[in-house]
This record gives sequence, structure tokens and C-alpha cells, in this order.
Amino acid sequence: MNPNIRVIKRKINNSLINKIEYYETVISTNKIAMEMADIQEGTVVIGGEQRKGRGRLDRNWHSPKSGLWFSIILKPDKNKLDKAAVLTLIGALSVYEAISNLNINSDLKWPNDILYKNKKLCGILSQFKSKGNKVDRVVVGIGVNVNQKVFPEELADTSTSLRLIKGEKINKEKFLADILNIFGLYYEKFENNEINDIINKWKSNMSMLHKVIIFSTSDKNKYKGEVVDITDKGELVVEKDNGIVEKFIAGDVSIDKNSLSF
Repeated sequence: MNPNIRVIKRKINNSLINKIEYYETVISTNKIAMEMADIQEGTVVIGGEQRKGRGRLDRNWHSPKSGLWFSIILKPDKNKLDKAAVLTLIGALSVYEAISNLNINSDLKWPNDILYKNKKLCGILSQFKSKGNKVDRVVVGIGVNVNQKVFPEELADTSTSLRLIKGEKINKEKFLADILNIFGLYYEKFENNEINDIINKWKSNMSMLHKVIIFSTSDKNKYKGEVVDITDKGELVVEKDNGIVEKFIAGDVSIDKNSLSF
């Protein structure tokens, strides 16, 4: 059943979201959002299903009609582009809080995942498009496992859905509107240089802070270290076993999910 766009729009109560477009089947909502001409900030692209949904590090994302797949187009102030990674954190935090409003206790996994009992509920993929030496847009793509009752065999042990957790079907229109309203509030903070509020909220809701994790870097080396902070640029700060403290951006590190069973 297609989402009722009019219902979603009626539930939106922020000034950011101004246009919602729905497509029955897409390659990916990020692809459409990245290729749109004459864009408006605050445009939301929703896909009924994605044929080639992608996650971070170019991983496949199973995207059937029972899930929620959408992208938000942003045009942040050019002076904040060095902190653009925070927009991914905003996306994850918005979904996290909307899930909390369903009385589900999930967990934020830096930089872009939401887990429930170490199974994936949500993933975020942010992309940038430039024109010349200027950033034309930032697209925050969000995928949430909402009403799936079963997963493909290869995902059954690592993924779950809100419906499986709650034992009942979730109203996707209401849930999406909740996410977009929360996103609008945090984006306003981002634009108003209140980034520390966003980072502090993130840190207070991620269980991996001050815990020891195992992670791999882009050169395929594995390390063990304690998560000590997130910077105002969205970087993960880790103190390695050898005592060296390093900052990592999202594309430079992959965290071993099996090390997150705290």
C-alpha cells in the first residue's frame, strides 16, 4: 500500500520540509535526489521499494515495500561544509528518537546505524554533489526496516524490523512524519551553530562511548581501542591499545559489530 503523502504533509510541523515526492520503484532514492534539477532544500524523495539500495562502503541494502526508504535534500551554509558529516549523525539521531517514541530501546552505532540487540534496524548514507568548486547539495538517505516480517536467509541473523520487535504493524506515515519533524529541529540547530547539542545528544544515546571496540581501517588493518569522544565534525575519537589517540571519519573505519555486545 502506497503512503498517503497528504497525511504525511499534514503531520509535518517544521519549516525545512517543503516538498515530498513518491516513486513506486526506484534504483535508490539517493540516486533520484542526486540527479534532480532545480532542487529545493527540504525536498524528500520516498521510494516504495529500492532495486539497488546502497549502504555505507557500497554495501547492498535489502529494500522491500514493507520498509521505509527516503532521502532528504539539503543545501547547508557553505561555511559549515567541514562539519557536513554531522548531517549523517542528525539523520541517525532523528530515526533513533522516532523509534524511542514507539517505546523501543535501540542503540546508535557510529556513524550511521541503529541497532536493536545488535541487529540492524536502520542505516544512513549521505552523499554530496558539487558544481565546480561549490557543493550543490547534500543528500541524506535513510533506510528503516519497518514492517518486514521476514528477511532473506543471509540477513535473518543480522537484521530486524520495528514490526518484529513490537509484534504489530507500524503506521509508516506517522513514523516518517515524526522522523522529518525531529530532523528539522536538529538541522535548525546545525544551521544555528548549536552543533555541540547534537553531538552531546548522540553521545548520551550510544552505548559504545567509553567502551572498547574492534575496528578496521581503510588499509584493512584491525585495531582495538576505547571510544572516548565524537568531535564537532562528527569524527570518532579512539584511544588505541598502544595509548595513541586518533580521530576517524566515517569512510576511514569499519566497526566490528560483534565487539558491541556490551
